[in-house]
Amino acid sequence: MRLIGYIENQEAIGKLWFTKTEVLQRLGCTKSALTQSMHYLIQKKRLARIRGDFILIVPLTYKNWGITPADWFIDPLMKTLGLSYYIATLTAAEYYGAAHQKPMQFQVVTNQYLRDIKYGRIHIHFIQNHKILSVPTQRIQVQTGYALIATPEATAFDLCKYYTACGYWSNIATVLSELLESINIDKLCQIAISNIYDAPIVQRLGFILSRPEIAGEKIAEKLYQSIDSTLFRLTPLTPREDLPKDTPRDDKWKILINEEIEIDI
Repeated sequence: MRLIGYIENQEAIGKLWFTKTEVLQRLGCTKSALTQSMHYLIQKKRLARIRGDFILIVPLTYKNWGITPADWFIDPLMKTLGLSYYIATLTAAEYYGAAHQKPMQFQVVTNQYLRDIKYGRIHIHFIQNHKILSVPTQRIQVQTGYALIATPEATAFDLCKYYTACGYWSNIATVLSELLESINIDKLCQIAISNIYDAPIVQRLGFILSRPEIAGEKIAEKLYQSIDSTLFRLTPLTPREDLPKDTPRDDKWKILINEEIEIDI
């Protein structure tokens, strides 16, 4: 069997990826012959070399892209790499209908450092977190199977934890205002008391939710009641060392408000 025949068989069963190791065993060809065939099909935008041994099959409907949407292959890619992961932050919020603007990156949290993947229209940004297995996730159905995604409640905390990757506080506040409908208050509070996220992250989330323009006051109040606020220390909204002495503060959430927040609705 030639490589193109193998690819067509894979497509027929809905499997749009393979590894070089498995196809060498299947076809029984030499590495040089496989490399030559792959190079030809990559040039024809029928294959995409994503990372290491992982090769993506590009259906004809995505030939102009030269790659499929990232959620089609993120799960098998991470399994091939042997890494834990979940779809996160702005990308996760988009799945829950809370994307004011389409994210420029497909954001993924994983348990090891990984270089971003940039291929054609796709930019996968990896964020490292050693506590990844503690973060609540759920499976969602995608075109080629399933993928793991942070729950809406974990997404709310992640937006505040990875604030630089999320476009800072005005963008985060806007996204949170749209994410509220998907948040279960009890699950949010359970995460807050589980020590998955440090106290400053809980404080920042509570402070933003409490702002009137977010319309999350009830959630913020329930969150506040569920935690031990005596653990709070004065925390700047955006960590900086050069804070003016007259920086305004929120006394309830112990937040030094060193950045303005404007909701884009």
